[in-house]
Amino acid sequence: MEIGPTLNTALTLTSGICWTVVYILIIIRSFKDKTYGMPFWALAFNISWEAIFSLVLLFPTMLLQTLINRLWLLFDVAIVIAYCLYGQKEWPAQISKKWFYPYSLLVLITAYLFVYLISVQLDQSRGTYAAFIQNLMMSWLFILLLIKRQSREGQSVWIALFKMIGTLAPTILYGVKSPFVLFLGSSCFVADMIYFIMVLTMYKKPVVQADKKAMLWQE
Repeated sequence: MEIGPTLNTALTLTSGICWTVVYILIIIRSFKDKTYGMPFWALAFNISWEAIFSLVLLFPTMLLQTLINRLWLLFDVAIVIAYCLYGQKEWPAQISKKWFYPYSLLVLITAYLFVYLISVQLDQSRGTYAAFIQNLMMSWLFILLLIKRQSREGQSVWIALFKMIGTLAPTILYGVKSPFVLFLGSSCFVADMIYFIMVLTMYKKPVVQADKKAMLWQE
């Protein structure tokens, strides 16, 4: 099955717009709630992918996607700033905080090398496999972050909804050509649907955290 240029552009724009909305909402919630709205491993892979496919591995035939990638990269930098400002609050108490930044740097280096090497070695430097693998990881990490915090700090129903649509669009676009991508994208959709339902149906009751009480049904 072939996807024509009009549908290709429509799906690319749908993904670009939805994920841009996700980033903006995450940034707003991160600074409002004084936390980071994206799980750090997911953030590390995200910003690595966007840096590589905005500045390093470029394709003249994918100018629209390259422009979108560069916009996403700027937003991810803002989320990284939120992580640096507020991430130590969730650092394990039994581990010295002096390891927070070395650990974070190691994760970023690992993520960058993973995305770059899997793209160059296995995907003709196009980044499709890396994008969907990290998206699947991200989908489950958002669920784990929700469970860990037992609150919607840094997250919202709208983030979950636009994230789901933003990943579904490229799944349709690239999944028609690759069963592996279709599997990864479909798995993302299942996880995203679970995440959306979890955020949507959280009980309205207080949760005692380390230094404050947070309401589960907070926006």
